[in-house]
Amino acid sequence: MIGFLEGKLFRKEADRIILMAGGVGYQVAISFQTFCSLPQTGEPVSLEIYHHVKEDRSELYGFASLREKELFEKLISVSGIGPKTGLGVLSPHPAGEVAAAIDSEDISFLTRIPGIGKKTAQRVILELKGKLAHDESEMTELSPGASGFRDDALNVLVNLGYKKSQAEKVVDAVLVDSDPEDFEEMMKKVFDQIGGV
Repeated sequence: MIGFLEGKLFRKEADRIILMAGGVGYQVAISFQTFCSLPQTGEPVSLEIYHHVKEDRSELYGFASLREKELFEKLISVSGIGPKTGLGVLSPHPAGEVAAAIDSEDISFLTRIPGIGKKTAQRVILELKGKLAHDESEMTELSPGASGFRDDALNVLVNLGYKKSQAEKVVDAVLVDSDPEDFEEMMKKVFDQIGGV
């Protein structure tokens, strides 16, 4: 099992990267929080890895911090939450914020995430409340670049489980109301808008 990867960042998208290590390019799914911490393409990068093995395929999930990886592992230990949904929980919010919402039994926080209904949210709270640290995330935030904001933002939301029409409505509203300087700023506004719906 792969638990950690270190190499060069070959390619990055909002929800996945290709990390070159030992002449092999590993495709790794990532959260938006991890995306924000990535260096520029060609630079060295190291990620904590969760290796998910299914009968028909093997998938890698990467995290900028051990803390985010541990929270991910706890989330997917809850019945009804798979890796894609677990990543969806962590993408809009730092790990500390997610843990605080679980400890404060904030069901509405969890049910705004695609794939999590009221019963699943209640199960997450029941199984994880009091078991998570929730001080502020200490991840470094680096700007990933400022091209193709709209398409990249739509890809992130669709990959997280939002309908394309819903994603377009939110992203376009953010672009009309503001002029984000970079993709990270735009996605924060997008997630704020979704949280306010």
